[in-house]
Amino acid sequence: MLYDKEEVIEMKQTFTTGGLAKLCNVSVRTVQYYDKENILKPSELSDGGRRIYTEDDLKKFRCICLYKDLGLSLDDIKKVTDSSDTFSLLSETILQKRNKIKDEIKSLQNTEEKLIAIQQQIEETGGAKVESIEELNSLLVKKNEHRKTDIMTYIFLGSYVLVLCSGFPLAVSIGGILPIIMSGLAVILLFGLIYYHAQVNSYVCPNCHIKFSIGFFKDMVTLNGGKKGKYLKCTHCGHKGWFKETFL
Repeated sequence: MLYDKEEVIEMKQTFTTGGLAKLCNVSVRTVQYYDKENILKPSELSDGGRRIYTEDDLKKFRCICLYKDLGLSLDDIKKVTDSSDTFSLLSETILQKRNKIKDEIKSLQNTEEKLIAIQQQIEETGGAKVESIEELNSLLVKKNEHRKTDIMTYIFLGSYVLVLCSGFPLAVSIGGILPIIMSGLAVILLFGLIYYHAQVNSYVCPNCHIKFSIGFFKDMVTLNGGKKGKYLKCTHCGHKGWFKETFL
Protein backbone atom coordinates (compact mmCIF):
# COMPACT_ATOMS: atom_id res chain seq x y z
CA MET A 1 0.00 0.00 0.00
CA LEU A 2 1.25 3.47 -0.87
CA TYR A 3 1.00 6.47 1.46
CA ASP A 4 1.20 10.09 0.50
CA LYS A 5 3.71 12.38 2.21
CA GLU A 6 1.25 13.78 4.74
CA GLU A 7 0.21 10.32 5.90
CA VAL A 8 3.88 9.30 6.45
CA ILE A 9 4.45 12.38 8.59
CA GLU A 10 1.39 11.53 10.66
CA MET A 11 2.72 8.02 11.29
CA LYS A 12 5.95 9.27 12.85
CA GLN A 13 6.15 8.62 16.57
CA THR A 14 5.99 11.52 18.99
CA PHE A 15 6.80 11.78 22.68
CA THR A 16 5.63 13.77 25.63
CA THR A 17 8.05 15.32 28.10
CA GLY A 18 7.63 12.34 30.40
CA GLY A 19 8.09 9.87 27.56
CA LEU A 20 11.27 11.56 26.40
CA ALA A 21 12.61 11.66 29.96
CA LYS A 22 11.90 7.94 30.45
CA LEU A 23 13.61 6.93 27.20
CA CYS A 24 16.73 8.91 28.14
CA ASN A 25 16.76 7.96 31.84
CA VAL A 26 16.51 11.52 33.09
CA SER A 27 13.93 13.44 35.11
CA VAL A 28 11.09 15.43 33.59
CA ARG A 29 12.63 18.55 35.12
CA THR A 30 15.81 17.89 33.12
CA VAL A 31 13.90 17.89 29.84
CA GLN A 32 12.08 21.05 30.92
CA TYR A 33 15.36 22.67 31.90
CA TYR A 34 16.90 22.10 28.47
CA ASP A 35 13.78 23.59 26.92
CA LYS A 36 14.12 26.62 29.19
CA GLU A 37 17.80 27.01 28.21
CA ASN A 38 16.87 26.82 24.50
CA ILE A 39 19.01 23.73 23.99
CA LEU A 40 16.16 21.40 23.04
CA LYS A 41 12.84 22.99 22.21
CA PRO A 42 9.83 20.74 21.50
CA SER A 43 8.94 20.51 17.84
CA GLU A 44 5.36 21.45 18.63
CA LEU A 45 2.84 22.08 21.39
CA SER A 46 -0.48 20.30 21.77
CA ASP A 47 -3.76 22.16 21.89
CA GLY A 48 -3.50 21.96 25.66
CA GLY A 49 0.02 23.45 25.65
CA ARG A 50 1.87 20.17 26.26
CA ARG A 51 5.30 19.74 24.74
CA ILE A 52 5.48 17.29 21.83
CA TYR A 53 8.85 15.84 20.79
CA THR A 54 9.63 13.98 17.58
CA GLU A 55 12.01 11.11 16.82
CA ASP A 56 14.58 13.68 15.66
CA ASP A 57 14.19 15.47 18.99
CA LEU A 58 14.82 12.14 20.74
CA LYS A 59 18.04 11.59 18.78
CA LYS A 60 19.20 15.11 19.54
CA PHE A 61 18.38 14.78 23.23
CA ARG A 62 20.29 11.51 23.47
CA CYS A 63 23.32 13.31 22.04
CA ILE A 64 22.80 16.13 24.54
CA CYS A 65 22.74 13.61 27.41
CA LEU A 66 25.94 12.06 26.05
CA TYR A 67 27.70 15.43 25.84
CA LYS A 68 26.58 16.23 29.38
CA ASP A 69 27.96 12.91 30.60
CA LEU A 70 31.29 13.77 28.93
CA GLY A 71 31.45 16.90 31.08
CA LEU A 72 30.65 19.50 28.44
CA SER A 73 29.15 22.72 29.73
CA LEU A 74 25.68 23.89 28.71
CA ASP A 75 27.22 26.60 26.52
CA ASP A 76 29.40 24.02 24.77
CA ILE A 77 26.43 21.69 24.26
CA LYS A 78 24.34 24.51 22.81
CA LYS A 79 27.13 25.55 20.43
CA VAL A 80 27.70 21.98 19.26
CA THR A 81 24.01 21.14 18.74
CA ASP A 82 23.32 24.44 16.97
CA SER A 83 26.38 24.23 14.71
CA SER A 84 26.10 23.29 11.05
CA ASP A 85 29.50 21.58 11.38
CA THR A 86 28.71 19.58 14.51
CA PHE A 87 31.51 17.00 14.41
CA SER A 88 34.30 19.49 13.75
CA LEU A 89 33.16 21.73 16.61
CA LEU A 90 32.62 18.69 18.85
CA SER A 91 36.19 17.50 18.19
CA GLU A 92 37.57 20.94 19.05
CA THR A 93 35.43 21.13 22.20
CA ILE A 94 36.55 17.68 23.34
CA LEU A 95 40.20 18.64 22.82
CA GLN A 96 39.73 21.76 24.94
CA LYS A 97 37.98 19.67 27.60
CA ARG A 98 40.80 17.11 27.64
CA ASN A 99 43.44 19.83 28.03
CA LYS A 100 41.46 21.32 30.90
CA ILE A 101 41.21 17.91 32.57
CA LYS A 102 44.98 17.40 32.19
CA ASP A 103 45.60 20.74 33.89
CA GLU A 104 43.19 19.83 36.68
CA ILE A 105 44.85 16.42 37.16
CA LYS A 106 48.28 18.07 37.31
CA SER A 107 47.01 20.57 39.87
CA LEU A 108 45.41 17.82 41.98
CA GLN A 109 48.58 15.72 41.82
CA ASN A 110 50.60 18.71 42.97
CA THR A 111 48.19 19.27 45.85
CA GLU A 112 48.33 15.59 46.78
CA GLU A 113 52.14 15.71 46.73
CA LYS A 114 52.05 18.63 49.18
CA LEU A 115 49.60 16.82 51.45
CA ILE A 116 51.76 13.68 51.41
CA ALA A 117 54.87 15.73 52.22
CA ILE A 118 53.23 17.31 55.28
CA GLN A 119 51.71 14.01 56.40
CA GLN A 120 55.10 12.27 56.16
CA GLN A 121 56.70 15.08 58.12
CA ILE A 122 54.10 14.67 60.88
CA GLU A 123 54.69 10.91 60.96
CA GLU A 124 58.49 11.36 61.03
CA THR A 125 58.81 14.28 63.42
CA GLY A 126 55.54 14.21 65.39
CA GLY A 127 54.46 17.60 64.05
CA ALA A 128 54.23 19.84 61.00
CA LYS A 129 57.25 22.12 60.86
CA VAL A 130 56.18 23.71 57.58
CA GLU A 131 54.72 27.15 58.35
CA SER A 132 54.56 28.82 54.93
CA ILE A 133 54.10 28.10 51.23
CA GLU A 134 57.78 28.86 50.66
CA GLU A 135 58.85 26.28 53.24
CA LEU A 136 56.47 23.72 51.73
CA ASN A 137 57.85 24.31 48.22
CA SER A 138 61.38 23.97 49.59
CA LEU A 139 60.39 20.70 51.25
CA LEU A 140 59.01 19.37 47.96
CA VAL A 141 62.22 20.29 46.13
CA LYS A 142 64.27 18.37 48.70
CA LYS A 143 62.00 15.34 48.45
CA ASN A 144 62.18 15.34 44.64
CA GLU A 145 65.95 15.64 44.75
CA HIS A 146 66.06 12.75 47.20
CA ARG A 147 64.14 10.58 44.73
CA LYS A 148 66.91 11.19 42.19
CA THR A 149 69.51 10.00 44.69
CA ASP A 150 67.66 6.68 44.89
CA ILE A 151 68.25 6.23 41.16
CA MET A 152 71.97 6.89 41.59
CA THR A 153 72.09 4.42 44.48
CA TYR A 154 70.54 1.72 42.31
CA ILE A 155 73.02 2.49 39.53
CA PHE A 156 75.94 2.07 41.95
CA LEU A 157 74.40 -1.11 43.37
CA GLY A 158 73.63 -2.56 39.94
CA SER A 159 77.16 -1.90 38.71
CA TYR A 160 78.63 -3.51 41.83
CA VAL A 161 76.44 -6.63 41.48
CA LEU A 162 77.25 -6.88 37.75
CA VAL A 163 81.00 -6.73 38.38
CA LEU A 164 80.78 -9.17 41.28
CA CYS A 165 78.48 -11.76 39.67
CA SER A 166 79.51 -11.54 36.01
CA GLY A 167 82.73 -9.59 35.61
CA PHE A 168 84.73 -11.28 38.35
CA PRO A 169 83.96 -14.92 37.31
CA LEU A 170 84.80 -14.00 33.72
CA ALA A 171 88.05 -12.39 34.84
CA VAL A 172 88.98 -15.51 36.84
CA SER A 173 88.37 -17.72 33.81
CA ILE A 174 90.64 -15.52 31.70
CA GLY A 175 93.28 -15.32 34.42
CA GLY A 176 96.32 -13.11 34.65
CA ILE A 177 96.02 -9.71 36.33
CA LEU A 178 92.37 -9.30 35.31
CA PRO A 179 90.91 -10.84 38.53
CA ILE A 180 92.90 -8.34 40.60
CA ILE A 181 91.61 -5.46 38.49
CA MET A 182 88.03 -6.69 38.83
CA SER A 183 88.44 -7.10 42.58
CA GLY A 184 89.75 -3.56 42.85
CA LEU A 185 86.87 -2.25 40.72
CA ALA A 186 84.33 -4.07 42.92
CA VAL A 187 85.85 -2.56 46.07
CA ILE A 188 85.85 0.93 44.54
CA LEU A 189 82.19 0.57 43.53
CA LEU A 190 81.23 -0.73 46.98
CA PHE A 191 83.01 2.11 48.78
CA GLY A 192 81.54 4.59 46.30
CA LEU A 193 78.06 3.25 46.98
CA ILE A 194 78.49 3.51 50.76
CA TYR A 195 80.03 6.98 50.57
CA TYR A 196 77.27 8.29 48.29
CA HIS A 197 74.58 6.68 50.47
CA ALA A 198 75.98 8.37 53.58
CA GLN A 199 76.16 11.76 51.84
CA VAL A 200 72.59 11.92 50.55
CA ASN A 201 70.55 10.31 53.35
CA SER A 202 69.60 11.21 56.89
CA TYR A 203 67.42 9.54 59.53
CA VAL A 204 64.67 10.64 61.89
CA CYS A 205 64.49 9.12 65.34
CA PRO A 206 61.01 7.62 65.99
CA ASN A 207 61.44 8.41 69.68
CA CYS A 208 62.60 12.07 69.84
CA HIS A 209 61.91 12.94 66.16
CA ILE A 210 65.35 14.53 65.71
CA LYS A 211 66.91 14.23 62.27
CA PHE A 212 70.57 13.22 62.06
CA SER A 213 73.13 11.92 59.55
CA ILE A 214 75.82 9.27 59.81
CA GLY A 215 79.32 9.10 58.38
CA PHE A 216 80.95 6.75 55.88
CA PHE A 217 82.32 4.18 58.34
CA LYS A 218 79.11 3.97 60.38
CA ASP A 219 77.10 3.57 57.18
CA MET A 220 79.46 0.76 56.15
CA VAL A 221 79.24 -1.29 59.37
CA THR A 222 75.58 -0.82 60.39
CA LEU A 223 72.88 -3.25 59.33
CA ASN A 224 70.67 -2.24 56.39
CA GLY A 225 67.13 -3.64 56.44
CA GLY A 226 65.97 -2.42 53.03
CA LYS A 227 62.61 -0.65 53.40
CA LYS A 228 62.99 -0.70 57.18
CA GLY A 229 66.08 1.51 56.83
CA LYS A 230 69.20 1.05 58.97
CA TYR A 231 69.58 -0.24 62.50
CA LEU A 232 71.04 2.75 64.35
CA LYS A 233 71.37 4.51 67.67
CA CYS A 234 69.95 8.03 67.85
CA THR A 235 72.71 10.59 68.37
CA HIS A 236 70.35 12.70 70.48
CA CYS A 237 68.34 10.42 72.80
CA GLY A 238 70.19 7.13 72.41
CA HIS A 239 67.17 5.20 71.11
CA LYS A 240 68.12 2.06 69.18
CA GLY A 241 66.09 0.55 66.36
CA TRP A 242 65.27 0.74 62.68
CA PHE A 243 65.51 4.26 61.22
CA LYS A 244 63.98 4.97 57.82
CA GLU A 245 66.00 6.98 55.33
CA THR A 246 64.92 10.49 54.44
CA PHE A 247 66.38 13.57 52.76
CA LEU A 248 68.96 15.79 54.38
